[in-house]
Amino acid sequence: MKLWLYANRDIKTKDLMDKLKIKLLGHYRYYGISHNSDMIGTFRHRTLEYLFKILNRRSNKRSYNWIGFNEMLRYYKLPYPKIYFSLFD
Repeated sequence: MKLWLYANRDIKTKDLMDKLKIKLLGHYRYYGISHNSDMIGTFRHRTLEYLFKILNRRSNKRSYNWIGFNEMLRYYKLPYPKIYFSLFD
């Protein structure tokens, strides 16, 4: 995810967030099996850290602080991890 974010950091924020939402959903659906919720939660957390970092590197001045970044996330609503397949049913 880090490499993808760095490669696509120059596109518009709306388009970046739309594509990131699709990528996160695909990752959650592929790895969302029972007993893997901690790892996909960590994946989301690391993705948000990298997103914060690349959004602040797009210009010479800092674009977001953590408060502004969280407000932006409320607007662009990225999906949360979810277990899609249970191994014990």
